Parts: sequence; C-alpha cells; structure tokens
Amino acid sequence: MKAGMVNGGTATNLIVFTGGGKLKTTAALGLACRAAGDGGKAVFIHFSGPVRFGLGDVQSTKVLGPKVRMIAIESQAADVSYVEEFDESVATVEAAMFRARELLVGGECSLLVLDDINPLLRQGVVDEAAVMDLVAMKPESATIVLTGRSAPQWAVEMADIVTDFVEVRHPRGTGMLARKGIEF
Repeated sequence: MKAGMVNGGTATNLIVFTGGGKLKTTAALGLACRAAGDGGKAVFIHFSGPVRFGLGDVQSTKVLGPKVRMIAIESQAADVSYVEEFDESVATVEAAMFRARELLVGGECSLLVLDDINPLLRQGVVDEAAVMDLVAMKPESATIVLTGRSAPQWAVEMADIVTDFVEVRHPRGTGMLARKGIEF
C-alpha cells in the first residue's frame, strides 16, 4: 500500500479519539506538540467547557507559545469566566464551526482539534453534515482530530486513525480526588 493510502483509498487525514477512558484531549495535545515541533500550527476548539479553572491542557499551550492556540465556546462553558483562560473565544457552536472553516481555508493550522465534539454530534447539537463538509474541504496537508466519548459511526468509518480509549482502572472509584497535572 502506498504512503497516504488507507484501505486502498485516499487518506482523509481524520483522526478519532473516542471511548470511555481518560486522556483523549491529552493525546490530541501530544499531536499538537508533534505538529509544532515539525513547524506546523495547531488549533484546539473546545466544544465543552470544563468546570475547573486552570485546566492543565489549556495552560500547557501557553508554554508552547503561538504554535498551539486554544479556542473556547462561550455558550458551552459551565462558567463564562473560564473562557478567559483561552487565546480566543466564539459565542456559539455554529460560530466555532465557522471559525474552524476559516482556520483551515486560511491555512492557519496544520492540525485542527475539535475537542469533545463527539458527544455533541451524537446529541445533534453539532450538525454532522457541517463536520463532514469540513473534512471534505480541508487542505490535503491539514489533519482534523475529533475527540470525545461516543464517536459517531460515520466518523469512525471515515477516519484514517481511530483510537478507542478504554478505562481499565481509575482511582476515582476509591474516593481519590482528581490530581492537578494528571486528571486536569
């Protein structure tokens, strides 16, 4: 099979991180580090707003500098002041999809992570046709990553890489509190 080919066809440059286990966003952040180290730029659009301030994934991009940007969606944030931690924000899910298209068409990123979008696709909050169109129109050199539990079947079938994160053990079952720098 030739490089750039998947199952005898053309690569889509779509990656899906899904499943009930932890670290899907962190794995996507690892890809962002790899892209930045290779001279690319990565953008994360967070489709869910965590309750915790000082989220390690968001804070770590400040160390990486302008090669990795984080965008929040105000309507999805549990607390709007949380949005202040991000490099940029948009008001709605629809605005986030528009911004994603702008970033890809404008060549502003080589890696676009639509973080925690999978559950919103399943719930119908995000239009799956809009995501499919985004994948279809992106430049060949760009990669899109979809993260979150319950990835839709069409995304799993379309993706070049699919990783299903399975939780085998987690200390929360023992009453251990979440640890800064590990769970958040």
